[in-house]
Amino acid sequence: MPRSGAVLLLGNYRPTICLVRELHALGYRTIVGRGGGEGGAEYSRFTDETWNHPPCDGDGFVRALAALLARRRDITVVFPVGEAFVRVVATARNRLPKDRIYAIPDAAVIDVTMDKVSAYALAGSVDVPVAPYAVVDSPPALRARCATIGYPVALRPLRADGFAGEKAVIVASEAALERVPAPWTRGRGGILAQRYVTGRRHNLYFAARKGRLVRLLEAVIERTDRLDDTGLAVEGRSIEPTPELVRYTERLAAALGYTGVGCAQFLVDPRSGVASFLEINPRIAGNHAIAEAGGLELAALSITLAAADPPDVPFVRGTPGLRYAWTYGDLRGLVGAVAGGLALRPALRWSARLLHALFTTDVHVTWRRDDPLPTLVLYARSVGLFSRRVRRRPALARFRTAADPSR
Repeated sequence: MPRSGAVLLLGNYRPTICLVRELHALGYRTIVGRGGGEGGAEYSRFTDETWNHPPCDGDGFVRALAALLARRRDITVVFPVGEAFVRVVATARNRLPKDRIYAIPDAAVIDVTMDKVSAYALAGSVDVPVAPYAVVDSPPALRARCATIGYPVALRPLRADGFAGEKAVIVASEAALERVPAPWTRGRGGILAQRYVTGRRHNLYFAARKGRLVRLLEAVIERTDRLDDTGLAVEGRSIEPTPELVRYTERLAAALGYTGVGCAQFLVDPRSGVASFLEINPRIAGNHAIAEAGGLELAALSITLAAADPPDVPFVRGTPGLRYAWTYGDLRGLVGAVAGGLALRPALRWSARLLHALFTTDVHVTWRRDDPLPTLVLYARSVGLFSRRVRRRPALARFRTAADPSR
């Protein structure tokens, strides 16, 4: 049954490209915010409008969003995609019109899941395993706790986007810790030090209603855009759900009273099978395309479950055995690695795996034959071809921005 009104998507990231296609098929008009993310969705043939808005990191964004919604009664759904937009909208809900649907979980759920320490404490309280960790706020405390936790240790700032562009740094020994620049341990609101464990990342894409899972698909990440397997997934496959990981996800969802869509991440040692909880993302995941291809219908459920009293939803288990690839991210990672001095032999191996995934995968994260332009634009940016023209290119003529007075 076609839906009515327009959906405003906030955060122009890779899942946004998928979402505009899915929401358009549901009958919604789609409006893409042009700020935040690497872009691409504004070039989709399924995007009806774009909205130029202030940066998400200030009060000006909330004021602009409130003004837009007051002016545009046809926008019935606000759909935050990126993490920063999820956080801002959750915090500012009392300043926004109450007669709209905000397609995110409750603010209390977002507060816990987006805070690493709170999320780990919750996991520990329901017997979900977490690698040993500690929060420290001084160099002496950091040295002492790293020795207790055991090397190697991953360091993450609590109130910063990362260290020198990195979300985390891996410290292999006490000697290596001494070489960590002093600014990394001061003025960051504390540092989360956690034992660095290795293994395969398993994503459990899910939807829940009042703490009960109603959708579930598990995917294992086989390759990322970094040779050390950190970074963003570029290749993976959906698998039969791992009973242990399903139980952990059920416990977390029940403890949170979770209603909405999310993605629970675990690291699993392939030899021992030991799992460690990483995080829950209370939003549509980056590789959203595999969840939709697997039959979860998370785009529609994000809206359905955001209602004041969401209806009962039958349980659906996603399709296993689907392979997915994010070729743009793969290419971008390869270009960056080569620019950083990657040797010829590993670069050739990377290229071979990229091409194999390109031609054998079942699901492409952004590419679709009937909507090629978003991905082509991203490819052009990645390799530097026509980059100036792409960055400066306005939205296609058929797009009308929400601020266009000619509407």
